[in-house]
Amino acid sequence: MSIKHLIITGLLAVSGTMGVTATINAQSASVDFSGFIKTDAYMDTRETVAARDGHFMLFPMKKEYDSEGKDINDQRSLNIMSIQTRLTARITGPDAFGARTTGMVEGAFFGSTDANINTLRLRHAWVNLQWENTGLLVGQYWHPLFVPQSFPGTVSFSSGTPFQAFSRNPQIRLTHQMSSFSVILAAMSQRDFTGPGGTRSLQQSAIPNLHLQLQKKTGEVLKGAGADFKRLEIDPQQYGPVNGFSGFAFLHLPVGSITSKSYVIYAENLQDQLMIGGVAGENGGRGIYPIRILSAWQEFTTGFLGQPENIRYEFGVFTGFAKNLGTNHDDVVLIPGFARGGDIDHLYRISPRVQVQSGPARFAFEVDITTAAYGNVQNDGRVTDTTNVTNVRLLLASYLFF
Repeated sequence: MSIKHLIITGLLAVSGTMGVTATINAQSASVDFSGFIKTDAYMDTRETVAARDGHFMLFPMKKEYDSEGKDINDQRSLNIMSIQTRLTARITGPDAFGARTTGMVEGAFFGSTDANINTLRLRHAWVNLQWENTGLLVGQYWHPLFVPQSFPGTVSFSSGTPFQAFSRNPQIRLTHQMSSFSVILAAMSQRDFTGPGGTRSLQQSAIPNLHLQLQKKTGEVLKGAGADFKRLEIDPQQYGPVNGFSGFAFLHLPVGSITSKSYVIYAENLQDQLMIGGVAGENGGRGIYPIRILSAWQEFTTGFLGQPENIRYEFGVFTGFAKNLGTNHDDVVLIPGFARGGDIDHLYRISPRVQVQSGPARFAFEVDITTAAYGNVQNDGRVTDTTNVTNVRLLLASYLFF
């Protein structure tokens, strides 16, 4: 067992996974361990809606005044955290059912709630059977609305959220390759990322979250589009069922030394994807309706310029915009906990960054400017008479990859 494997096994034991041992190259299977140690130091000019002690930042809090007329959320803060540190095991197994077998188990010290920060949390755990043109993935992996081949490369762990759909789901995913086209079909449950009513809402519907996606790759250009359906039974004794239909498209376009990444989504009830929205209830009735949003982001990046054995630099800028479109009913009210940012009309962000890497070590600096337009919620769920609130986050990060 190499020094890397010993380190991984020791970290797992320290994190509380007692009695677990790592077996390398057992039964003709090989395991490759990798990961990184990351520390973030960040300062905000305002209180934010965020997770993990402010680390996973979504948008600034609205203005709230005390008895003396002071905005209690107009408060600077500073923090340093290492909870993004990540461990990955990639498994290559012998052929099965005439297919090549691979798998991955990945965890980070992000915890599953604010109360257990620094504890090991499962990110990915899946097995894939790959035939000549068809792949079958079973396990926990990125929701298909998040495209691993083209997502925001921000220094911030939020990776463009809440403009980018962001969730990892237990799922059964079938991918079929036809020349330059790929068709993806997926059926999913929910675990750590949930919307109104928690995991029970999707379970009680007895219908998984369903997804269809088409991708086309031509050289280094990747583009795609997809449709997503989710039905929730939040509380059958109090509310009726609610359906959510979402559609998105993306484009990954390298041009010379610059790569352009684009993403746009029309979303209904994607609170579970860490976006704004969710559902609203019928005023005085059992009806429940999805809050609709339109969101888009654009990123330009140079990638890391230079040879791997030398010091390399990367420059990038992320921009995002999200708009609350309200519901398709004319008399709704917001229900506490059933919507995120229900009183926000729109959000926008600009986030430039620079990163420098030498060998396995990297330092990165990013400025994140996020503005939320808070206002009055109308009968159809739209928001008017808005006031802009802005947070500026300065983020310095260090990495060591292994």
